Amino acid sequence: MIKVDIVTPTGLAFSKEVDSVNIPTAEGEIGVLPGHMYLMTLLKPGLVYFNENEEDGVAVTHGVVDVTPEKVIILSEEAYEVGSIDVGEAKREFEEAVKKLATAHTMEEIEQWQKVKEKAETLMGLVERFK
Repeated sequence: MIKVDIVTPTGLAFSKEVDSVNIPTAEGEIGVLPGHMYLMTLLKPGLVYFNENEEDGVAVTHGVVDVTPEKVIILSEEAYEVGSIDVGEAKREFEEAVKKLATAHTMEEIEQWQKVKEKAETLMGLVERFK
């Protein structure tokens, strides 16, 4: 078993021992089993799921992943049970990001709004996928 903690700025969102965990990272999805090598990587919006069961997953946004042989710590800006995602809010954020991207003047603005757009697209996709 490997311990998995998902932590957001508001506190611990998930904590459990599992047989395996799949995590969306900047390099692609990774699978982690007990005894995994040490790894630190960027988290991208997507579904963290456990024991190869996508139905029992947690939606996460941007952050950092720290893997040790005994534990996985996922530091995410936000985390949601898939059933608790507010699709209306995600659509609003997506539309706002598209508008802001069209008028962005600096690379900082573009990166900020692309990040918001990616998060909203991912959350809307997860809601659609698990209807």
